[in-house]
Amino acid sequence: MDELEIKIILSYKVPETGLTLNGILRAFEQDKNILMRSIIKAVLHALEEKAIEEQKIREPGRYLRYGRRQIGRMFRTS
Repeated sequence: MDELEIKIILSYKVPETGLTLNGILRAFEQDKNILMRSIIKAVLHALEEKAIEEQKIREPGRYLRYGRRQIGRMFRTS
């Protein structure tokens, strides 16, 4: 299994007084959906970048990020 290194930065505004461990845990509980969504997004983005790099190594010149076809597609019906 390969390893991916993902760096995630969290920013929270912390009050100067009245800070308790329960308050911090409550904040994380309220934000857990946002945190999990961010972690999943970061993991999927890292996997996509890895797949792109592997594709570039296997078939150089084929992958073009946000590329357009020079010749438009033509659909033919019978």
